[in-house]
Formats: sequence, structure tokens, C-alpha cells
Amino acid sequence: MSPVDLLKRRGVLLGLSALALPRPLRAQTAAGAAESAESVESARPRRASQTPAETIVDERVESFTLNSSAHSGEPWRIHLARPRGAAPAAGYRALYLLDGNASFPLAWHALAALRAARPALAEALDRLALVGIGYPSGLRIDTPRRYHDFTPYTAEEFRRARGVDLATGGRQVFLDFLARDVREAIARRLPIDPQQQTLFGHSLGGLFTLHVLYNRPELFQHYVATDPSFWWNGSSVLQEQAAFVAGARAAGGKLASPLRLLVENAGADAERAARPTPAASLAGLDGLRVWHRIVAGETHGSLIGPAAADAVLFAVDQVPEGAQRL
Repeated sequence: MSPVDLLKRRGVLLGLSALALPRPLRAQTAAGAAESAESVESARPRRASQTPAETIVDERVESFTLNSSAHSGEPWRIHLARPRGAAPAAGYRALYLLDGNASFPLAWHALAALRAARPALAEALDRLALVGIGYPSGLRIDTPRRYHDFTPYTAEEFRRARGVDLATGGRQVFLDFLARDVREAIARRLPIDPQQQTLFGHSLGGLFTLHVLYNRPELFQHYVATDPSFWWNGSSVLQEQAAFVAGARAAGGKLASPLRLLVENAGADAERAARPTPAASLAGLDGLRVWHRIVAGETHGSLIGPAAADAVLFAVDQVPEGAQRL
């Protein structure tokens, strides 16, 4: 039985059947479950987890461990790059990067490259703080921790289909930690503008990014989800998406505050790149601007590099070249 069939059997929140996706979008989520070779989570994850993380040594960079104030368990490793420029009256913009051991160095280098290549943006880039949420393991990808942090509890039937035997279901604890402990720790170190914050995630991190948008949209104003794992857990995130859309429509079709979303997909596989994104059903909500970009020549794994650079641009109100408004 396919993940889509299982999704239908379990029912859909707030009338997903009435908001059913077009056939090509349903096909994408089903096909995604078969694309194990493209997934960081399934394509030899333990091999990927053996790569040491790059350490950025600079007087403006600080790394520290941080525990959850509400839950016991292992700490996280937070990486902070302080902006070069003086703080605006409202505070600095902040870009929060999931899988921080991998994404923080990529964003750091992208920030420097963009400052040199696009001098007109230098002032805005110099007022952007980078915050990587990673792990003390020292590895670029901490596979067991990210599986746990970014996912809902995942039924054995789906984990077995992916060849995964790792703990899932920690996303609520991680979301609480991100919303409270991380933000408070950064606010103690820097003045941050609460209305100019961006969340970036890749793959399962992209899935978590969408979960935050659909359930705690007020936490961030800009969301960047790259190759998000829509297929995970029988595409259960589409239930969250449908509930989010239905809630907005019930409130008159307008969000309480304006939000921006950028969804990116790798374009090395032409057939896969041609499929429309399931996020297309978000288009048309008043107050939510959605862009989609296919990044040509990139695979699922390599996408995180250019996507981190795009997230830097998006965090300073720029739309990456090639992104299409949905």
C-alpha cells in the first residue's frame, strides 16, 4: 500500500479532501518516497555523518553549548556570527540555520562572497546575524539527532520502508528549544529585531521548517525550505499544510501578519525538477508570498550549499535569481 493510500485511510485534518492537491502534486509526494538514492537521510547517512564539521575561526564568531530549559537530554551546539555593522534601532536581522554544523559555515562563506559580489547589499548583509543550531558531536551531519529533532513520531511501517532504524518524534521538544532557549540566548548577546527573522532547513530540516510555518507561523517572518521531505511519514505534512490553509481561509483568507516562503528543489534530475511543488497550494493566501526555485545541476545532497546562499539573500529581502512567484 502506497504512502498516499495510507494517508487517505487515516483521514485528513480540516477537510484535506476538499483541498485535494492536483494529480501532479500527489504524484510528486508518492514518487518522493521512492527516491531514496537522492536523500541525505537514506543515502548512506552514517557515511555522511563521519565528515568533520568545518570550524569558522573569527573574532565575530562564537560557539557554545545550550540545553533546553524545559526538557532533559543532550545539549545542542549553537554557532553565532555577529554582524559587522552597527545595530539598527529595531535590532539586527537574524538567519537561523538548521543542521548548523553543516549550514553555518556555508552561510558564513556565502555572506562574504555576496558582500563582495553585490556591494549594493553590503549594508544589509553587514546587519545580518547568522545562528546555526547544530550538535556537539563535531560532525557535519549528526544523523541520529537530526532524525529525532526534525520529525514527528514516525510509524514503523514508514521507517522500515526507508531502511531507517533511528528514533523519531522529537520535533516538539526541538521546536520549544528553538522558540525559547535559542532565541533568548541570542537576544542576550545581540539586539535582534523580532520582526526580521528567517528560518532555513534542508531535507528533513526543510520538513521541520514547513512544520514551524504551519503551526507556529509567528515565530519567523521568512522561511526557506530546500528539498523538503514532503513524503516523510506518508506525506503527513500535507495534513498540516491543509490545516494551515483551511485555518487561513476560515479567518477570511488573510494571515495575521505577512510572511515569505522560498521553496527550492535540486534540478539535476530533469524529470524530478519538472514536477510542481506541493507548496503551490499555498499560493493565493493573502499575506503569504511564496516563491519556488529549481536549482539546476544540483543533487539533493549538494543543494545545501547554494541554498544556504539563497537563504542569506532571502533574509535581507532579496529573491534569488530564477525563483518564480507562485
